[in-house]
Amino acid sequence: MKQNNHLTTNQDKWLQEVLALEQAILDGHMPSAEQLLVVPSEIRMKSPLLLRAECENGLLDGQLMETQQLLKAALKGFAAQADEASMLAMMGMLSLLYEQVGDRQESQPLLALLGQEWNRTPEFCSGFVPWALARAAANGSPQGNDGTGRAEALFFQAAERFRQESKPIWTGFVLLDHMLFNPVPVQAQDWLLLTNWLKRHAGDQQYSDAVYDILTNPNPTIQTCDELPLRYAYLCKAIILDAGDELVPESLSGDIEVQMYAAASKIKRNLAEGAYAEAANGIELLERYHQLVVTPAARQALQVLKRDYNQLTGQSEKSNVTAKAAQKEKKRSGGTKAQTAAATVRWQVMLINGIRFEATNGKVAEPVWKRRKAGELFIYLLLQPGYKANREQVIERVFGEGEASKRSNQLYVTLHDLRQALKELGLSEDLVYAKRGVIGIEENSFDGIDAETFLTLSRVGDQLWTDDWEAACRLYEEAMPLYGQLGTELPYAEWLERIREQLLDRQTTMLKRLAMYHMERRDDARAEQRIAEWIALRPDQENAYETMIRHCLNLGRRAEAISWYRRLEKICREELGIEPLEEIRLLVWK
Repeated sequence: MKQNNHLTTNQDKWLQEVLALEQAILDGHMPSAEQLLVVPSEIRMKSPLLLRAECENGLLDGQLMETQQLLKAALKGFAAQADEASMLAMMGMLSLLYEQVGDRQESQPLLALLGQEWNRTPEFCSGFVPWALARAAANGSPQGNDGTGRAEALFFQAAERFRQESKPIWTGFVLLDHMLFNPVPVQAQDWLLLTNWLKRHAGDQQYSDAVYDILTNPNPTIQTCDELPLRYAYLCKAIILDAGDELVPESLSGDIEVQMYAAASKIKRNLAEGAYAEAANGIELLERYHQLVVTPAARQALQVLKRDYNQLTGQSEKSNVTAKAAQKEKKRSGGTKAQTAAATVRWQVMLINGIRFEATNGKVAEPVWKRRKAGELFIYLLLQPGYKANREQVIERVFGEGEASKRSNQLYVTLHDLRQALKELGLSEDLVYAKRGVIGIEENSFDGIDAETFLTLSRVGDQLWTDDWEAACRLYEEAMPLYGQLGTELPYAEWLERIREQLLDRQTTMLKRLAMYHMERRDDARAEQRIAEWIALRPDQENAYETMIRHCLNLGRRAEAISWYRRLEKICREELGIEPLEEIRLLVWK
C-alpha cells in the first residue's frame, strides 16, 4: 500500500510539473532545455505542448536529427487531437529544418501545403509557416535573386505573426534570422517598431537580452553571441563578427548554412597560407552548397572569397590555373609541412575493410596498434571536419563514461600510441597534436581517406539529386565501390556502430536511386543489377523485393517475380517471424 501511495504521489508531482510548464508555454514563454529534461521522457512524450517546446529548443540549437524525430512525434500528437493550427506550426518547423540542411525533396511537399494555407487563412497559421516560406523563397532559385524580395516580405510577416501570437522571443529570433539572411541594416519603420516591441515585451525570457543586444548593437561581442543557442551563436560570430570557426560542433554537422561558413573560414586560412589548390577546391564546394541554401549574406561572402582568390593567384601568376592544375603543382613542389614530413612516401588511408595505408608506388602497410583505442581514435579524428575535435568531445565519444582524470590519462596514453604507430610508417609524430583543448591530425597529411571520399561523393550526390539525377548518379557510381565495413578489426564501439549504420544507409540510398535512374532511362539490365545489390545489402527490406517484383512484372517475367516473392517469404518467416505485406503478395497473385 505504501508503494502505491508513493507511486501516486510521484505521478501527481510530475502532473503538476507538466501542467505548470504547459501553462508557461500557453502564456508565450519558452521553457529552457534544462526545465524540460527534468520531466522523464516517457511523460514528456505524452504532452504535445512539451514536445513542441523541446522541438523549438532543438531547432535553435541546431540538433537537427533529434529534432526531426521529435517534430514528427509532435505532429502525430497534434493530429490525434485534431489541432490543425499546431499541426501547421509543426510542419513549418519541419520545413524550416529541411531548408537548413538543403533537403528540398523532403521540404517541397510540406511547403506546397503551407503556401496554400498561408495564402488562404494566414490568421490561422503560426509564425513558423511564413518563416519556412521565407527561407524557401530564396532557396527556390539557383542564385536566390528571384526569391530574395519575396523572402524579405515573408520574414517581416513571420515576425509580425509571432507578435500577434504574443510570442516576443520568437519575434526576436525571426528578426535575428533575417539579419543573418541579409545583414544590411534595415531602416524600414515597421522593422524598427518590431524591435522596440520586442524590448518592451520580452522581459526576462531566455535569450531575450542577447537577441536584443545583437539586433541593436552595431558591435556586439563574442560573449554576447555565446549567450545564444548553439546554432545562432555560431552563425552570429561567422556572419556579423566575421569570426567563423572551421571546427563545427558535431550537432551542427548536417546544417548546410553552418557548413558554408565553416568552409569559408577554411578557405580564408588556405589563402593566408598560400594553399591555393585547397582554396580552389573549397570554393568549388562552397558553390555546391549554394545550390542548396541561398542567402544574400552567403552569396556576398562567396564573391569576396572569389575576389581574394583571384587577386592572390594573379599576384602569384596563377590566375589561369584550375583547381586540378594547382593540385598537380602542389604535389610536384612538395606542398605543405605535412608533405615534407613524409617526403619519400605519400599514403592513402583506408579505413574501410581494414585499416591500412596504400602508397602511390604500390606499397601497402598496416599500422600496429599497441592499444585498440589508438586505432579507434585514429578513425574518429579522420572522420571529423578538419580532422580535429574538442578534447571533451573526443573523451566522451571514444573513451565513454568514467572518472574524468582516468579518461584524460587514457587519452594521452592513446595519443602516444597513435604517434608511435604513425612514426613506424615514416610519418612525423607531429601530425597528431593536442593543443588549446583541441585534438587533431594535421590536414594534408595524407593523399586521401576512403571513408571521407565515400561520404563526400554521396553527400554531394544527395545535394544534386533533386535537380540533376544524371550528375548525382555519376557521383554515386564513384562512391559505391568504396563501401565496406568501417574499421573491421575494431570491436564494438557505440559511436563507431552509429557511423557504420550511416554508411550502410548511404549505400542503400544510392542503390535505390541508381535503380530509379536506370528504370527511368529504360536501362533494364543496370536497373536489375542495382536492385539485386540492394537486396543483397539489405535482405530484410521488403521494399527492395517489391521493387524487384514490380520490375520483373513490368518486363513480363512473372516466373522471376514469383521466385523473388518466394525468397522474401522465406526471409520473413524464418528470420523475422512475420508474413510479407499483403500488397506485395497481391502484386504476384492478383
